[in-house]
Amino acid sequence: MNLRESLRISWRSITSHKLRSTLTTIGVIIGIAAVITFMVLGSGFSASIIGDIEADQEPVMIVQTQTEPEGGVGIVPVETPIYTESDIEALEGQEGVSFVAPEGSLDVVQTATDDEQITGVVSTEATTADSFEHSTFVDGEPFGGEDEAVINEPASQVFEENVSTGDELTLTFEDGETATVTVSGVVEADFGEQTPPQVFVPTDPYYTTTIETPDGDEERAYPMLVVGAESFETVDPAQAAVVDYIEAESHAAELKGDDDEIQVQTVEDAIEQFTDIVDQLTLFIGAVAAIALVVGSIGIANIMIVSVTERTREIGIMKAVGARRRDIMQLFLVESVVLGIIGAIGGVALGLGAGYLGVRALEWPMAYPVDWIVLAIAVGIGVGIVSGLYPAWRGAKVDPIEALRRE
Repeated sequence: MNLRESLRISWRSITSHKLRSTLTTIGVIIGIAAVITFMVLGSGFSASIIGDIEADQEPVMIVQTQTEPEGGVGIVPVETPIYTESDIEALEGQEGVSFVAPEGSLDVVQTATDDEQITGVVSTEATTADSFEHSTFVDGEPFGGEDEAVINEPASQVFEENVSTGDELTLTFEDGETATVTVSGVVEADFGEQTPPQVFVPTDPYYTTTIETPDGDEERAYPMLVVGAESFETVDPAQAAVVDYIEAESHAAELKGDDDEIQVQTVEDAIEQFTDIVDQLTLFIGAVAAIALVVGSIGIANIMIVSVTERTREIGIMKAVGARRRDIMQLFLVESVVLGIIGAIGGVALGLGAGYLGVRALEWPMAYPVDWIVLAIAVGIGVGIVSGLYPAWRGAKVDPIEALRRE
């Protein structure tokens, strides 16, 4: 029996039981649609964040300690202060480095204006004016003294009356001490609404965290450094110089935990790392959604077994007129593969539609996961083959004499 004849007979069987065939493919449709939807959403989320990062790309690198979580998925920043003043001074002398700006969190529990107090919403970071070298100010300029502060846009809007340059903020620390600073500038948020409200104050005199260095001295230490390169062309050599110093000579290399790793990341490194994390999470969620495919394959196998039982007499007649076992197997395999392909095409269409509605609602760019669409079609065919193997083998074993006795 040629393939065209098998297709004709299979299609006749499918269309003669429209409701049953539709219900059979629903499991495959739902499974593939769920996978495609999550892939579209994951790709859209990744493209949105990467677009924001690339739009704000600067010739800087971040020096930060990271560790792997117990689950082994992604990375977690370590907030332990290990980058000493000596390390900062040494890094400032490396080739291609234009500035080194330390960053450290302060234990500010309340931020207040003359009319309003906010607790636990605004974070306060200590840094130097160099950290704003490549920042865009919507108002004002970097701080120039210890009684000044820079805020980001979300922080300027968190109070009922927006805070602007020249306004005063009162910071209340965990130990009850207070400090009043004047806003010298409002800096554009790195990722728009996704950036939390932040206040930036000078490291002197607000940052006081110290540690004992490997040399036995007491020095201020920070959990993160922002290192600026002289230009985009010098980012790579500057990164290499920073890595060499950190690994071979720095206090940080001796102070970090055994399971921790010091990363010197450029914007491109951060994008790559972020993409890897999103891909891992998307694959995990997609794998969970793919469970529906198992249900769909069981449905196809079940309906094919029923089909073999219903068509026992037809199989007997076919064998009586010369059909071989492989012809019978081909007939039922083709039918199950057709059901799988229909489910795959329907699932891809539904998944793309749901994904489009999702990214449109979230205002993310639409990304078409071509690889996953091709894979979905292949999975549909694979599900059809696997699900149809046993019913096809069972149909091929039917005794033609016994089959012709069936009504």
